[in-house]
Amino acid sequence: MNAEAGRKSLVKGIDAAPAQIPAPASIKRALDVLKSAKKPLIILGKGAAYAQADDAIKSFVEKSGVPFLPMSMAKGLLPDTHPQCAGAARSTVLQQSDVVMLIGARLNWLLSHGKGKTWGSAPKKFIQVDIEPKEMDSNVEIVAPVVGDIGSCVDALLGAMGTWSAPPAEWTDAVKAKREENVAKMAPRLMNNNIPMDYHGALGVLKNVIKERPDAILINEGANTLDLARGVIDMYQPRKRLDVGTWGIMGIGMGQAIAAAVETGKPVLAVEGDSAFGFSGMEVETICRYDLPICVVIFNNSGIYRGTDVNSSGSADPATTVFVKNARYDKMMEAFGGVGVNATSPDELKRAVNQAMDSGKPTLINAVIDPAAGSESGRIGNLNPQSALKKK
Repeated sequence: MNAEAGRKSLVKGIDAAPAQIPAPASIKRALDVLKSAKKPLIILGKGAAYAQADDAIKSFVEKSGVPFLPMSMAKGLLPDTHPQCAGAARSTVLQQSDVVMLIGARLNWLLSHGKGKTWGSAPKKFIQVDIEPKEMDSNVEIVAPVVGDIGSCVDALLGAMGTWSAPPAEWTDAVKAKREENVAKMAPRLMNNNIPMDYHGALGVLKNVIKERPDAILINEGANTLDLARGVIDMYQPRKRLDVGTWGIMGIGMGQAIAAAVETGKPVLAVEGDSAFGFSGMEVETICRYDLPICVVIFNNSGIYRGTDVNSSGSADPATTVFVKNARYDKMMEAFGGVGVNATSPDELKRAVNQAMDSGKPTLINAVIDPAAGSESGRIGNLNPQSALKKK
């Protein structure tokens, strides 16, 4: 087949993603349940961000007056600094809420499947807005399922709200107080100038970088680097944060950074754990080859979780979680013609990142983190089989 014949054979899709209108009865039921709540909570998932129904979602959340909790890739649908954002009071709102509305969020492992200690002992009623009917009741009972595309569902919810009363002030004031308390506790940790750096001191720098450049794209992957960054770095615009997603796909960060730079032309800040970077780190060559405006910051603590583990077998070999000490990842970038910087303090990190973001030059910053600063992500070691004899 020649090129002309191939061109004529192409079919142009018409209305590739048609609206899926929710049932009116489901809208009424969802609003009735939400209205009955004493301690309501809205959770925004990445499905809400993908829907690109930003104005409708913002209007609905603000009209409802309900505290909202964004999942990591829904951050920025409303700014993390919004007065209704409960991100800094996550544990409180999950445990104490009585009605939870999920918009484009699913009760998978990231939300402990809607069960257990994460959700506290208070009984919960769940409202779920989702395009996939099979998601309903998949882990817990959904008392008010709303099936349809997010944009159509939220438009319908807005249209049926009528005159709406705000949630009880006792609840919203308690959430606000807890949020402010936690933010105040965290502030000194984010401002420290320790050498070697800890995670919070380094993330405090990057938090301000994004605050000053809300249009930049943030890529984030790692263990501690991911777990802490998604809580520390505020987002101000939708779809500006990409991370490992539902399946925790380590090694996706460099590909995401390249795609984001090519597709948007915006400056990209890729915040990588040293282990995560190792999966696809040679993509720095691609970044340099195409002169992409990407600043890669590697949190180098010389290991997975931490760089201080000892080989428990007694062998002279290093522990399997420990990397080469004092590795200089910045030299990799220099080898391909990019800018490499070794940053040993928050002040050095701040100068290097700002220069990289302003210049648009391919840059890799080796951020030297205290090898003892990390901790096991999610305490997954507790899941290992335990010897009954050892316990005795």
